[in-house]
Amino acid sequence: MPNTTIKYITLKRFVQIFSISIIATIFLVFLGYRELFKNTTEDKALDIANLVIAGLTSHMKADIMDKRVYFLNEIKKLNNVNSIEIIRSNSINKQFGTTQNKQILLSPTPNYEWNDVEGSVKATIPYIATSHGTLNCLSCHNVKDGDVLGSIEININISEQQRKILKYTYILIIALGLFALFISLNMFNFLEKYITLPLSNIVLDGQQAYEFHNEINSKNYTTKEFEQVAENINNFNHEVISKEEKLQEKNDELEKLNDEIELTLKDTMMAMGEIEEIRSHDTKNHTLRVTKLSVLIAKEYGLSKREVKLIALTAPMHDIGKIGISDGILLKPSKLTKEEFEIMKTHATLGHKVLQHSQREVLKIAAIIAHSHHEKYDGTGYPEGLKGEDIPLYARIVAIVDVLDALLSKRVYKEKWSQEKVKNFLLAEKSKHFDPKLVDIVVKNLPQYTKIIKDLTY
Repeated sequence: MPNTTIKYITLKRFVQIFSISIIATIFLVFLGYRELFKNTTEDKALDIANLVIAGLTSHMKADIMDKRVYFLNEIKKLNNVNSIEIIRSNSINKQFGTTQNKQILLSPTPNYEWNDVEGSVKATIPYIATSHGTLNCLSCHNVKDGDVLGSIEININISEQQRKILKYTYILIIALGLFALFISLNMFNFLEKYITLPLSNIVLDGQQAYEFHNEINSKNYTTKEFEQVAENINNFNHEVISKEEKLQEKNDELEKLNDEIELTLKDTMMAMGEIEEIRSHDTKNHTLRVTKLSVLIAKEYGLSKREVKLIALTAPMHDIGKIGISDGILLKPSKLTKEEFEIMKTHATLGHKVLQHSQREVLKIAAIIAHSHHEKYDGTGYPEGLKGEDIPLYARIVAIVDVLDALLSKRVYKEKWSQEKVKNFLLAEKSKHFDPKLVDIVVKNLPQYTKIIKDLTY
């Protein structure tokens, strides 16, 4: 799952918290308003009950109880009351000799039954006998102080109040929603201005500061946190750049040392390869010519820079084994006998023995070239009779270059050949003595190679 932005995470968390806060606020306000409404309604029911009690008492004293229905109807109209019912207790019914069909357990405490679906509340308010005040109930009724004379059952219509509560709740929700939207937009702008944009800028400034070796201007940031980050980046860049400069100095020194070692190795390998040349004037600069041509052919063949460098270092050692061949054979101006040629062939094995014990890659490759540069592509060469791709590529390259230089140079046993004769010979030995791809490369560039051999022959 891909990572999200700080702005998204912060805004998401803020919206969650703010939404929960709004819902909780609406719920608490709704409960508070409903509780207030209930208390108000209950107080209203008590006031109506007291008014009814006072009115009925007045009617009774005026001996006009038969007119009480008009009084009750007026109260219902004025107070949005559905119905008012007077319920007498059993003791009052017995005193006045009346009965009522409705039986109710009268309680000394008010009782309220809420019906939110129908939008009404039924309040049952007890009428308690008292001997205090202007209303002395005990003077008219055969009861004791504190007895329940009856109850006033009032059914109040609260649908209008319910609609108002819902209306105000909707208004509150809309107002809080608009407020939440306003806060969210401001929070979005806040995050963009003080977090997202400065964060993007400080990353870019840090990259440029590192690239151009300069400092971030921490005063460009309006918050202390980002100002501190900018200063930390500057300190970090200073440390990194300082270490990089020291590392570069060490790398330069190491590179110079490597160049010196490589040059020393190259000169050493070339000097070792020229040892046998000192014994024969005719082969002077043979090592240099073989090395130069081997490098050119290796490049044409498509070898890597590293491989080309290796062949440049190791080609000079191809005939190092000839230091073990006697002058009588090595410098003989005529064709060697079969026995002498067998001795001459041992220079490949001798060269390999001289170099084979080293664990260095350069000397390992030099040993391979010294050992295999007289192998032939068709398997008729020596000393192992290797065939085709089994002959190491470095050895195949040096093999064709060694013969090319011998053919185009004067030796004690022959005159140098013409370019055309060499070409015909190479084509005749294609896939026999030499790698066919190498033959194509040499034939293609023969004029260039011939000139190089001529220029380095003196």
